[in-house]
Amino acid sequence: MERIFSVEEATQKLFTKLSEATGWKYLKSQQCLKKSVKDLVFQINFFTSKWNVSYERVEVSAEFKLWCKSYGKLPANNVIAMMSYCPESCNSDSEHWYDISTEEKLLSAFDELNRQIQQTAGSLCAQFEQDYLGGVEILFREHFDEYRVYLDFIADKLGMSPAIREKAQEIYDSLSDDMRQQVLAYQNGARNSVWMINRSNLKYIVDNNLINLHSK
Repeated sequence: MERIFSVEEATQKLFTKLSEATGWKYLKSQQCLKKSVKDLVFQINFFTSKWNVSYERVEVSAEFKLWCKSYGKLPANNVIAMMSYCPESCNSDSEHWYDISTEEKLLSAFDELNRQIQQTAGSLCAQFEQDYLGGVEILFREHFDEYRVYLDFIADKLGMSPAIREKAQEIYDSLSDDMRQQVLAYQNGARNSVWMINRSNLKYIVDNNLINLHSK
């Protein structure tokens, strides 16, 4: 019968293997992998399930966050892109846990997570290392929705181009009627929705007059 790991053994085996495969630094205290490129930090965060029990069940989840040092230390301000990883076998958005309970399951989870990381965060990081502004362009044009990119970062790095205004209009045009009413309320002083108070693409778009409110 295949041996089942303790939570500590399984997680450290997985995180160490991923660190070695990606070349990113593993920070045990923060349970993440990190790689810096100029003012950017590429970070893979790991989370352990509250249902984990050593020698019975060990599951982890992972997410990619890209943040900018010059935007301060608070995640609400400095995160510029993010995405969650999900096992290929998952059937719903809520099933995002990788089973690493045994050697076989851990190796399978490692192969899958490593491939996903290399194709997303790893590939993007390599692009930024090679050509920083080219990386910004790729983030904007190829991964904007997938990585939930913040438009303020794109505009800061590339300038207020027609393409950014087009994206802003696209975002506004996709809003529901209720959200459009919220935009009008916000312009008239309302601050009763989360997006109106915290940093968000919609708040940035409205604050900088990037849209035609009467389109469509």
